[in-house]
Amino acid sequence: MTDPLVVARTPLRLSLGGGGTDLPFYSGRFGGDVLSMAISLHVTVIARGGRLDARHRYSYERVSAADSPTDLDEPYVREALVLTGFSTPCEITSMGPVPSGTGLGSSGAFAVSLLSALHGLAGRTPSRLHLIEQACELELGRLRRSVGKHDQYICGLGGLRRLVIDPSGAVRVDDPAVARSTVDALTARLVLLYTGVRRDSTTSLIPPTSAAGFEERIEQLHRIRKTGDQTRAALETGDMDWVAELMREHWAIKRGNAAPSRWDEIYDLAVANGARAGKLVGAGGGGFLLLFVDPEHREAVVTAAAAHGVREVRFDYCPTGTTVTRIGDPATTDDIDDTYSPELLP
Repeated sequence: MTDPLVVARTPLRLSLGGGGTDLPFYSGRFGGDVLSMAISLHVTVIARGGRLDARHRYSYERVSAADSPTDLDEPYVREALVLTGFSTPCEITSMGPVPSGTGLGSSGAFAVSLLSALHGLAGRTPSRLHLIEQACELELGRLRRSVGKHDQYICGLGGLRRLVIDPSGAVRVDDPAVARSTVDALTARLVLLYTGVRRDSTTSLIPPTSAAGFEERIEQLHRIRKTGDQTRAALETGDMDWVAELMREHWAIKRGNAAPSRWDEIYDLAVANGARAGKLVGAGGGGFLLLFVDPEHREAVVTAAAAHGVREVRFDYCPTGTTVTRIGDPATTDDIDDTYSPELLP
């Protein structure tokens, strides 16, 4: 008998419309509506049990080790161990192609992968929705992060999904009537540029404290929600011109009356070289710039961006969500139960 080794992989995501309407301060009043798709960049968590020194060890950009799960100074891992009831000494490592805090849902993907790996070590195979809701409990409940349920759901489920969040916090998952050929056409026109900037989304997701600022933010999210619903309609009809137009509108809404910044320079440079639209991915402040570029202009846009220190990150559409592989005795690969109810989930 060998010590089990569990590998959990969860895709990252791109928000296509309605981003931010899942945040509790908005969805708790008006409900949320997000259109998003998973991409072929993954957060991977590897876990093994049976450390002879009886310690718990986690490594990512630094190493954290403790005799007890509650003593680990990495909050995600500490709370995940407690949440899953996994107290056996273990070693956990996480890895991914992009740094955290760059707007692709990496924290939500990490939460789902981490919980999946720990359940796998314990010999449990919970449903995909159980893992997703437990990841929401980890981030929103135990860690009290100012995030919504967008990332955990779309990363855990994969594919192209519409998430409708009830003011109660329940989530309905819809599969938009978008042909796979349309998804492929969209993916061929999306260019993802890494700006090299990382930010703590927790601070940028907190609503303004002033009454005027709060109401302005609410109105902005109303408009973003509307463009998201229209983007879904555009994709369902295969209208790429409309998709590009809506992405330009989204850029204008998010930008508002802000002073010119480096992102404006990069955006204008991309447009000058053939990009038709673009948007910052995530809660703002940096990370990735997503562009809509017809294939014949991709090389010119990517080359111009690279000359200004901004490089492309290639990706494909990812139709599947979290997968778990157990290596040892016996070795298995589990795509996890992918069933979910279209009704509002408790």
